[in-house]
Amino acid sequence: MRARLVAALVAVFSLVVLVRAGHAEPPPPMESRPLDEVLAALKASKADKATLSAVRWYAEVAHGTTLQAPVGSSKNTLGAWGDNGALMASESALNGCAPMEPAEAKAAAALLKEYGDALAPTLRGAALAQQGKVEDAAALYRSMVLTTSSPDGPCPSEHPMYSHRRIGRLQLLIACVKRWQPKADHARLEVQLQKAQSCAANNHAVG
Repeated sequence: MRARLVAALVAVFSLVVLVRAGHAEPPPPMESRPLDEVLAALKASKADKATLSAVRWYAEVAHGTTLQAPVGSSKNTLGAWGDNGALMASESALNGCAPMEPAEAKAAAALLKEYGDALAPTLRGAALAQQGKVEDAAALYRSMVLTTSSPDGPCPSEHPMYSHRRIGRLQLLIACVKRWQPKADHARLEVQLQKAQSCAANNHAVG
């Protein structure tokens, strides 16, 4: 059951990203590409380990089978506007770091062992937690949240799409930390989220 739900999340994720972005900039014409063809193109172009590991996680852990890419773009393109659609969909499919099914946990552990620090921090943390290393996972995610920006600093000047993506990632990271450390003090994490939400609400510079 969970595998089917994850697959459904992955299937709609690219569309959600494009709809959000469409408020300010229309997306380019997109097409669906088989993931095995994308992986083959990445290997042929000698893509870096971070990119390869994210696409493999998307296939082997999140059960993705296709990627959306702009029509006419190279076969190793992972999304519109230079996005890594495989990584974003994999993060979305983490579902608040709920326990994985055994086969997914095994695949995640194998990718962590193979790629180590090259694996994206969000995926690395999830893999660590599945191995029972929740303190290490929580420390990694806390660090990511607390280094997002200075709560007292200025809001970043950026496209609104990126402001909303930041909120989504912070919400994921904080939800995972709360799952792993339910009795810990999460106040500093919440401050970071509130700052990001305030910046997004007042971001009228682009769009």
